[in-house]
Amino acid sequence: MLKDTLNEILKAEQEADEIMAKAEEDAKQAVLSAELECDRIRKTTVKAVKEERKKVVESATKEGDVQYAKILSIGNQTAEKMAKETDVAVAVKFIKEKVLSGYVNS
Repeated sequence: MLKDTLNEILKAEQEADEIMAKAEEDAKQAVLSAELECDRIRKTTVKAVKEERKKVVESATKEGDVQYAKILSIGNQTAEKMAKETDVAVAVKFIKEKVLSGYVNS
């Protein structure tokens, strides 16, 4: 009877060791799986962020080009208007006075 009890205890300890080893292996697998999933998610996120950043840069560049064209057009229109409406003799006199006052009258 004592031998049977001792054998039962040894058997229970062996089963407990097996259960613990299985649980430890399962835990290692779970950690490895989580790390792999984390790496996959990180790579996917980095790729998505790079693609989104590229789209934003392209959109901003296009909008900038549109604004640049508008500003350039307005500047050209203003320059053309000034060229048509400005009396050349008056402009020459004005520039001559500015240059002379800067160098001669200093």
